[in-house]
Amino acid sequence: MENTNTIHFPNDKAEWFYAVGENYRGPFKGEEIYQKLQSKELSWIDYVYREQEGQWMRVADHPVFKSMQPAPPKPKPVMAPPPPPNKQPEVRWFLFQNDSQTGPYAANELIRLKIAGQIAENAFVWQDQYTEWKSFNQVAELKAPAGSPAPPSAPAKTVTPAAPTDKRSSPRKPLVAQIYLTNQSDLSTGVCRDISVGGMQVLTDKIPGHVGTSIKLNVNPPGDSGLKPFVAEGVIVRILEDQRGFSFRFTQISNDAKKSIESYIA
Repeated sequence: MENTNTIHFPNDKAEWFYAVGENYRGPFKGEEIYQKLQSKELSWIDYVYREQEGQWMRVADHPVFKSMQPAPPKPKPVMAPPPPPNKQPEVRWFLFQNDSQTGPYAANELIRLKIAGQIAENAFVWQDQYTEWKSFNQVAELKAPAGSPAPPSAPAKTVTPAAPTDKRSSPRKPLVAQIYLTNQSDLSTGVCRDISVGGMQVLTDKIPGHVGTSIKLNVNPPGDSGLKPFVAEGVIVRILEDQRGFSFRFTQISNDAKKSIESYIA
């Protein structure tokens, strides 16, 4: 412990306060504050106040006490840092094809799937920084490098399946939009995955009910989508297999909203 007799304060007035939780104590003389530091009643990261500064300051930062801090330990010899671990590819891509969403994937995983012929020509992808789903073939980052082998051809007796058709009565289009939903007792949020004039699919961490539950949606599409915000009522018709969302059929929606959706899909 340092010898307090060698410490000289500008004056011996009781002008110091120190913080204790949300309260403070004082006034004390500077020498008393220093003794509390030596006895560990106060630490160097606690706060003190004196009227002439007009603000609370950490003891270690206050000019009066700064020079009284214990000398830092001598630095140890610098050791070379360990080699950085192999950087794993960033997993951030979601894939939508054949009426199903999967992911997230790393970019190189999707490229391998594309080379293997496991990604449809009309597939869409999405990541957090996008405002809407994009065609897989339009994303430069996901293009296979030059010289990659062509996708394997189908067996001779196998008929190549046609592109997946929409099972719903109305055509739909991928859309990323913020959604507020309520079942008259709880309010939660979600993200639209795709939309048609007949309904939409919603991703959410909290399913607002079972199949047949009536809910009300407030849909806020991004400004660059051209689709105007709207309110709709309807029922849950299907819970997604992974329990991360549901399909929703409109029962009440304005004509203006229908026209806006039709224009967006077209």
